Amino acid sequence: MKTDKMGKRSRVIRYKELEYGSVRITDPFLENAFRLELKYLNELDVDKLLSGFLETGGIAAKTGRYPGWESTEIQGHTLGHYLTAISQAYGETKDEIFLRKIEYILSELKKSQHEDGYLFASPSELFDRVESKRPVWVPWYTMHKVMEGLISAYRFTGSNMAYEIMTSLGLWIYRRCCAWSEETRTVVLDVEYGGMNDCLYDLYMETGDERFAQAAHQFDEMPLFQAMYENRDVLNGLHANATIPKLIGGLKRYIAFGNGAQEDKESFYLRAAENFYRTVTEHHTYITGGNSEWEHFGEPDILDDERTACNCETCNTYNMLKLSKLLFQITGEKKYADYYERSFINTILSSQHPRTGMTTYFQPMATGYFKVFGTPFDRFWCCTGTGMENFTKLTEGIYFTLPGRVYINRFVSSKVFTEEDGLELEVIVDFRTSDNVRIKVVKSGEKNEQTEIALRIPEWCKKSPQIRKAMKETTSKEEEGYFILCSRWQEGDEIEITFPMSLVLHTLPDNKNAVAFTYGPFVLSAGLGKQMMDTTITGVDVLVPKKELLIKDYIVVENGTISEWKADLDKNLVRTPGKLEFTLKNTETDRELVFTPHYVRYQERYGIYFKLCQKGSQTLARYREREKMRQALSKSQIDTIPIGNEQYELAHHIKGEKTDTSRVDGHRCRYVKGNGWFSYELSLTAKAKKLCVTYADADEGSSFNIYLNDELFITETLLGEDEAFYTKEYLLPEEILLGNNTVIVKFQNIGLNGECRIFDELYIKK
Repeated sequence: MKTDKMGKRSRVIRYKELEYGSVRITDPFLENAFRLELKYLNELDVDKLLSGFLETGGIAAKTGRYPGWESTEIQGHTLGHYLTAISQAYGETKDEIFLRKIEYILSELKKSQHEDGYLFASPSELFDRVESKRPVWVPWYTMHKVMEGLISAYRFTGSNMAYEIMTSLGLWIYRRCCAWSEETRTVVLDVEYGGMNDCLYDLYMETGDERFAQAAHQFDEMPLFQAMYENRDVLNGLHANATIPKLIGGLKRYIAFGNGAQEDKESFYLRAAENFYRTVTEHHTYITGGNSEWEHFGEPDILDDERTACNCETCNTYNMLKLSKLLFQITGEKKYADYYERSFINTILSSQHPRTGMTTYFQPMATGYFKVFGTPFDRFWCCTGTGMENFTKLTEGIYFTLPGRVYINRFVSSKVFTEEDGLELEVIVDFRTSDNVRIKVVKSGEKNEQTEIALRIPEWCKKSPQIRKAMKETTSKEEEGYFILCSRWQEGDEIEITFPMSLVLHTLPDNKNAVAFTYGPFVLSAGLGKQMMDTTITGVDVLVPKKELLIKDYIVVENGTISEWKADLDKNLVRTPGKLEFTLKNTETDRELVFTPHYVRYQERYGIYFKLCQKGSQTLARYREREKMRQALSKSQIDTIPIGNEQYELAHHIKGEKTDTSRVDGHRCRYVKGNGWFSYELSLTAKAKKLCVTYADADEGSSFNIYLNDELFITETLLGEDEAFYTKEYLLPEEILLGNNTVIVKFQNIGLNGECRIFDELYIKK
């Protein structure tokens, strides 16, 4: 059923990744991660994941839905991730259990598919609501997950049924989106749609059907691509996990058409993706490789000020790794492999609980918080789904080939067989105990031709790599960041090479004294205890850590200046003999903080970044006072809504008419025009005291009504403030507080020409 259209991909993708099943991981930590993921996939009740699809198709479900996100408007997204994950698992293991699961899911989906091709876990009315600007939770995002699951099933099994289902669904998408007016298209693209262009270009490359390329074009967000092509950083305020897949989709357009008649035109998309990658990694990324705060990009190079409990959504890194791998395969530039290694170890591996197999949503960069992991059967976050995929594709990004050359991009204990060269290698490495990499030739090619083995010289390797052992006939050279060994390899040949590791201090662009430490590929963090490890809920059932105790996020330098302390790092952060751990010297907290690899820290509070300050300095006094103020504000907030974030607004039962969201100078806002309105439901407690709303000084003179439980609370006319954005507090009336656990807050515009806008966060405080 496959077409030769995939030949276009091969002409653009120069560096070929080895097929699933060609690589076998032997690293114990990764073996455990894979085993835990397979166990979880086998424990899930497929019929529960299928329930919504069957019911939408007019068929009685065999059982009820799972709770959590699978009982909301985003239901069905987990099945898409699950189908991709078990397809990858089958590709790796060829285990018939997973093949039977794939075949069963496809048969149930086939029964559920409408005659017009529609296949979804919810009625098509959700897509109507997107087009009419009514509140709804991201149906196109969910459709992307479903389509990717179908494409994965087809790629890994060659199933005719998968082909029929995905093409029929693709034609429904084509007919719908190619009928949009330009106005409707603009409305749709303003709501998170995952990587719809990504999966539709994949569908085009799998089938050769031009209609799928036309549908993909409808999801290409040209103003964003143009800004990236021109190297303009417009990311401030954008939803990170909505944005990264858009650029992956643009890159897929280049892969699909880049060597065709429109090569010059299509290279626009490659440049846009390259510039986007550079912008994100150089100006919006923490040392772990993660990005974002509360799921959104902030101002470029403002990272210290945005360290909270809600940094680094794991889905973002999942998508950044997809982008960086594709960019490497096209360009061969080592920087993409460097990022892949750093982020894979310090964000992806860091995201899985090594005992339960559950994964994180956020990974806090603020000191004193801890990782919160999902639960197996009652949450089903987006990061639960990408977690399923992450840990069934652990061999990705390791080995690539060119004719006559094998690239080793990540150093992982593993065995690999390259069919083109007939070469079977075993790589033995454990950077936690040694900086040596051993490569054994298990089998040599029948032609006995010279083959090059290209070893990436890691960005963390500050000294030249050294060959400790090699065959006499082996030649070596350095080329574009790779150490290249060439020989007529024979069975039993062995190479040993050393990549010297060292301790490195890293700072943040908006605070040169906010420091983090790495040793070789590992980000280090310090354990900060297990006291009061309570969680709270944000958004739709997302667990996040609380920090209701005072934890120091700074290190006081006692001897010498801060600059001197940083310059003499090897004497001030000292490794414990025989262990991969480090303790401080010449500080107020010598030996109190023990730094170890962060990715294996999963059951205690931690600090990655600490602020260096001089003993007795005004800076130290300010840090202590600011921490107390932040803690007091956090404790005072009863319920908070991040404005303009669909998930969190839906969790607060948003309703409205003639309302939409936008961004102003990086601040998300919700607005109404004409006689429009919007409302939220917020929680109350006995201690609730004030409603806090953020406005813009530019809206001076705007008038609107605020209602509490449908009773007019106040008619507000904004007078403006000296600050561009300011928060106004309203004392809640006693009658609202008595006997009520919630309050519905409604904003209604006054007059047909006015405009009501609120920004950032809406919250109730004590």
